[in-house]
Amino acid sequence: MRWGLGIAAGAFAVLMGAGARGQVCSESCSEYDQGTCVAHTTTCTTPAPPPPAYGAIAYGRTSMAWGYSDHWPSQSKAESVAKQNCAAHGSDCEIMVWYKNMCGAVASADGNGAYWGLGDGVGAARGAALSKCAKGGGKNCTIQVAECSR
Repeated sequence: MRWGLGIAAGAFAVLMGAGARGQVCSESCSEYDQGTCVAHTTTCTTPAPPPPAYGAIAYGRTSMAWGYSDHWPSQSKAESVAKQNCAAHGSDCEIMVWYKNMCGAVASADGNGAYWGLGDGVGAARGAALSKCAKGGGKNCTIQVAECSR
């Protein structure tokens, strides 16, 4: 069975099959008769999936310094860059969270409490970090940093 959309000459469409990734298709005129298009050719390709995009957040519980990284090809590189970025502002930085093609956040609480969260968007990551902070008994929970890597 062929899934598709009727499209005009030169137009683009995304075609979806059950359980398949989308295809990008273009249609062009392949035969003219007296200035009128009488036959069309459709060409479709399936785009490659995006490469993994890793990110990380480092945080210093005492200094409250933070650093992040995003769009790196590996978890280790993302963590290394985040820790280096944080170390420029404090000497007690540690990796709090890493993420792949999503968002992460770090919340702090009175004292040295620090909590992390993940989500499909910045709001979801922030909410998850604040929720963990509250459930962990944190007082005056505050988001310190939230970033995405997609």
